[in-house]
Amino acid sequence: MTTTGISLLDGGPAPDPGVPDLGAALVRAAGTGHGVTYIQPDGTEVRQSYAGLLSDASRILAGLRAAGVRPGEKVVLQAGYDPELVAAFWACVLGGYLPLPVSADPETGPALLERVWTGYGRPRVLTGAGQEIAAAVTADTGWAAAHLGDIAALRDAHEPATGHHRPAAGDPVVLLLTSGSTGVPKAVTLTHGNVLVRSAATARVNRLDQDTRTFNWMPLDHVGGLIMFHARDVFLACEQVHAKIGWVLQDPLRWLDAVSAHRADTTWAPNFAYVLVNDRADQLAGRGLDLHRLRYIMNGGEAVRSGVVRRFLEILAPYGLPETAMFPGWGMSETTAGVADCQFTEAAAGDDRYVPVGRPQPGTKVRVVDEHGALVPWGTTGRLQVHGATVTCGYYDNPAQNQQSFTEDGWFKTGDLAYVEDGILTVTGRTDDVIQLGDVVYHGHEIEAAVEELPFVEPSYTVASLVAPAPGAAEELAVFFHPRAGHVTEAETGEIRARVAARLGVDVTHVLPVERSEVPKTGIGKLRRAQLRKSFEDRRATAADVA
Repeated sequence: MTTTGISLLDGGPAPDPGVPDLGAALVRAAGTGHGVTYIQPDGTEVRQSYAGLLSDASRILAGLRAAGVRPGEKVVLQAGYDPELVAAFWACVLGGYLPLPVSADPETGPALLERVWTGYGRPRVLTGAGQEIAAAVTADTGWAAAHLGDIAALRDAHEPATGHHRPAAGDPVVLLLTSGSTGVPKAVTLTHGNVLVRSAATARVNRLDQDTRTFNWMPLDHVGGLIMFHARDVFLACEQVHAKIGWVLQDPLRWLDAVSAHRADTTWAPNFAYVLVNDRADQLAGRGLDLHRLRYIMNGGEAVRSGVVRRFLEILAPYGLPETAMFPGWGMSETTAGVADCQFTEAAAGDDRYVPVGRPQPGTKVRVVDEHGALVPWGTTGRLQVHGATVTCGYYDNPAQNQQSFTEDGWFKTGDLAYVEDGILTVTGRTDDVIQLGDVVYHGHEIEAAVEELPFVEPSYTVASLVAPAPGAAEELAVFFHPRAGHVTEAETGEIRARVAARLGVDVTHVLPVERSEVPKTGIGKLRRAQLRKSFEDRRATAADVA
């Protein structure tokens, strides 16, 4: 339902999922011949039927019960081998435990586990074989009782459990960590109802069913990989394929290779991934790509750039990619992943600044309000809020944050800016990504897109941000970027300033080449702009103190 002229969009009633809880969806899927394929870091593949997944999860569940874990308890999961992580997740779902997946990244995983385990009350923990544990954790007096051991060992030591926990739709089913970079990250609580309604809604809107074939390469501890794809695909009982993000980033065209080889019709990635493919257009020939089945590519997780989408569709058209395959969308962990998307066409693409993301799916409402909480007219940019059966009940054990994050009438404050025009939602960017120069407001991603058009700039490592060059000083515009050649000339620095001035009419004070390793990113490759800004300002402050 759309109220003409008012920025309120209602996707309609929540659909009936047809199963009472998420565990029941896995049991239903186990009756089919379909399953999950995992592409390993060396390119080899492991396939498991849903029946096999149910069996493994039931064995792990038996081990958890034997260890005395009770329904409702949190269980932290950290495993680098995806089949183990997924089986442990489903063991928790079937047993009524609350899984809390933690990234097993070799560089950041041990420290993250330490922060999460201590920050959430030293709960039970299941880890993968050979998982490195921080010394501070293993030395803790509570670790021996909390650590339930190796997932595979627990599975192999038990016969499948009989009988599964029967939760209510409103019972929590998973805790998902936000991408906070320091301290204890917030954990988003999602319920069985959240996940099932979202899965049923996108299935209805995007015509997904048991015959769908999907490919995902985002981490399975992230809402996009675990909930938007894996859990939805178990709900559908369709064939699904997962690869490690690192394997794809080594050669981004592997994404297309896998889609082609597995005859996938559904996939997704944030905008940066399409940039990486476009950057390798000259390497497409000779790979034997067949993309004619690929009809639904969800583009979400960060700002969608129309020029990037057009180029992606153009270079892949000779390999059979339909021109109607791209669907810009919007969602977040707090909305159980994507809850709005629409087909990208020239007619619907909007202007070159922002790309529409469509209407909310059934079970979800969105509205755009001003700083006082009043609905704004169509065409007016304001604060995006969301409500409905797909929206989290809040952050786990964090009443102060929940009070800040919800309005008095129960709408979640997303932190995004958006506008509605002709009943269509367009998200312009994050409130903390705004760059105001004089009377004009930009988003960092607009400046970054202009800079990355230059041939000497490596894509996906550019950050535009306001910075304070010294404590108490006025903020100035800085552009951080990684030069392809590893170094930058004065002429190239001038080109960056000229491109931004010509395209956006603003002056760049600081043009700063950086190494790839200096550009912080989230687990799915999104830029951590605030973290890079803080790093720059801290270095300047330290230099000033030394001087």
